Amino acid sequence: MNLIFQKGATGLIPACEEATEWLAKKKLGSTIAVEPHEMRNGAFFRKWWALVKLGYDYWAESVATIEYRGVPVLPEFERFRKDVTISAGFYYPVVNLKGEVRIEAESLKWGSMTEERFTKLYDATIQVLLQRVFNGKVCKTWTEQELRNVASQILEFAA
Repeated sequence: MNLIFQKGATGLIPACEEATEWLAKKKLGSTIAVEPHEMRNGAFFRKWWALVKLGYDYWAESVATIEYRGVPVLPEFERFRKDVTISAGFYYPVVNLKGEVRIEAESLKWGSMTEERFTKLYDATIQVLLQRVFNGKVCKTWTEQELRNVASQILEFAA
């Protein structure tokens, strides 16, 4: 599990929803081991994350509930994030036990993806969301500039 924190005046502060949820489950005074890695551009990563979360929120509202073997199948953010990453062209093929080729999303870890490559992912993510979510079918049609502006506003509001 990779969680993101920022250094604040009083210590480490959760910088993503997953970190907030994880930390909320810990008891006050808990001792937690950390393997620190400083991110090169955490604000840009959080902006990408906010963009994908925005897309997910709109998309998840429009998904019809289906069943698999009698169990309702609901939208799930992590699958959506991986699908957006794959659709943006950032993937690698793997083979499963059946001998079938599957596509896996590239890792977003800073050790795995350079800043330049992450910038390309960000731009490609916008195109994927415009084609698949903000297209007038799932929700109203957005322009690229509107989507970029909203992602920036979300990041400013969260800061």
